[in-house]
Amino acid sequence: MTQPVPVTQDDVARRAGVSRSVVSYVLNNGPRKVSEATRQRVLDAIHDLQYRPNEFAQRLKQGSDAAQNAIGIVTGGKGYNLIERPYYNTILSGLYDHAYQQKQQISFLAYWDALQDPIFFNKHIHEQEISSLILILPSLIPNQREDILRLEQTIKRIPNIVCLEETVFGLPTVMFERAEAARSAMSHLIGLGHQRIAFVGINDQRVTGHRQTLLEHGLPYDARLVDFLDPAVAPTQAAYNMIARLIETEVDFTAIFTATDEAAIGAIAAVKDRGMRVPEDIAVASIDNIELASMVRPALTTVDIPKHKLAQLAIQTLQVQKAFPQQREVSIVLPTELIVRESCGAKAGR
Repeated sequence: MTQPVPVTQDDVARRAGVSRSVVSYVLNNGPRKVSEATRQRVLDAIHDLQYRPNEFAQRLKQGSDAAQNAIGIVTGGKGYNLIERPYYNTILSGLYDHAYQQKQQISFLAYWDALQDPIFFNKHIHEQEISSLILILPSLIPNQREDILRLEQTIKRIPNIVCLEETVFGLPTVMFERAEAARSAMSHLIGLGHQRIAFVGINDQRVTGHRQTLLEHGLPYDARLVDFLDPAVAPTQAAYNMIARLIETEVDFTAIFTATDEAAIGAIAAVKDRGMRVPEDIAVASIDNIELASMVRPALTTVDIPKHKLAQLAIQTLQVQKAFPQQREVSIVLPTELIVRESCGAKAGR
C-alpha cells in the first residue's frame, strides 16, 4: 500500500500565499511577529491541507506501528477542572494503569478547546499518531457548527473511539445509570422519613432520578429545592453557596441529595456554618464514593460508582474494536451500590 505524500511547510506557504519562514513563525510562535490576518491564513491552510509538523511526517514515512498502541484522551469543554477533581483523578489514573497493563500508551490528554487549533488538531488527531481515542464528558463539547464538524472529522480520522459516562453520535460508551444511582440515594432518604429533600447537582439524569423517586413515593416536586451546578465549575464552593442561600430563604427541607460527593462536602459545610447539625437537623446523601467520602465527618452516605471498572472497560472496549473492526459496537452500563454511612442518619438509628 502506497504511503501518502506528507504535506510540507512549502505546501502550506503556497496555499497561504506567504513565505516558508512565515509559516515557521506561526508554528513556533516566533521569533518574528506575524499579523493576525496572516496568521489566520496560515492556520486555514494548515487546516485545509491537514499539515502536521516534520516529526510526525517522519513517522508517516516509517509506518504506523507506534500509533497502533497509542491512545488519546480528550475531555469535553476546557476540562482543567476535571483534572483537579478527585472523581476524575481516579478515572484518569485507572485509564493510564489499564492502558499500561494492555501494553498500550496514553499519547496525550487534551481539552476539547485545544482541538480548535488546527496545528494541535492535525498533530494529535491523526491515525499516524493514535489508533484509539477516549472522550470524557463529550456532552460538554459546545453544540456549535464548527465543534460538530470537528467532532465528525475526529470520528472519521480515528477508527476506535469510546466515550466515558455519556455518549455522543451513537459512539460506544462505558457508563453508569445516573438516574438509577439518584433513585438509590433518594429512596434511602425517603425510607428514613424525609419528604422535603433538596437537590444540588447537574441538570442531567440525576435530577430526573430525584424527581421520579419523589413521584414514585407520592411526594411533591418543589422547584425551590432544586439548584443546578455548572458542570464546568468545581462543585464544592458552588454547592456551599447554593445551600447557604436555600437556608436563608427559610424554605423547609430536612435532607439534601447532591449529584457528587464534592458538592455534598460543600453542602455539609454550609449547614454546619449556619449552626445546624448533620444528620440530626439535615441529612445528606450523594453519588460517587470518592476516597474523601469515608474521611469527612460525618462520613458520607453515597452511591459508589465503579471508577476503576469504568476505566478498565474503556481500555478493553478499544482493544475489542481493534481486534474485531466489523463487530457491532455496543455500550456498557455498570451497576452502582449504595454505601450507608453517618451523614444520612441511618447509622445513628434515625
